[in-house]
Amino acid sequence: MNTEEIRKNKRPDLLAALCLLTFAGSGSGFIAYFLAALFFEKASAFIIEYSSTHTTDAISPLYFVLFMALSAVSLAGAIRMWKLHRDGFFFYTLAQLGMMILPVYWLGWNSFTVPGAIFTVVFVAGYAVNWKWIK
Repeated sequence: MNTEEIRKNKRPDLLAALCLLTFAGSGSGFIAYFLAALFFEKASAFIIEYSSTHTTDAISPLYFVLFMALSAVSLAGAIRMWKLHRDGFFFYTLAQLGMMILPVYWLGWNSFTVPGAIFTVVFVAGYAVNWKWIK
């Protein structure tokens, strides 16, 4: 491999950083949602104790299973982008949009979070900036 091929196949630092952060976030999210679905009663008590909500009647283990699946798709998208494949961008973006829409659909507009939307926009924009590097 000559130096031009090495430079052409090198992952940009921003893309590497975004992927590593996504690995951490989506990977830990997958585990957390899996545990929340598996131990739903304990997760419900935890939610009531440490959040502003007073009941978890509107959610079920399926809610956490869906988030677990979306986290897996997001993680798969990041892995694909790590390998410089463009389809990963679409997997990641669709999963993140799903994670923003699911609580609104399931629980109503009061579950929409601006910080979550900001992080989603920043990460999707960061990945979009690296579009030319992924094939």
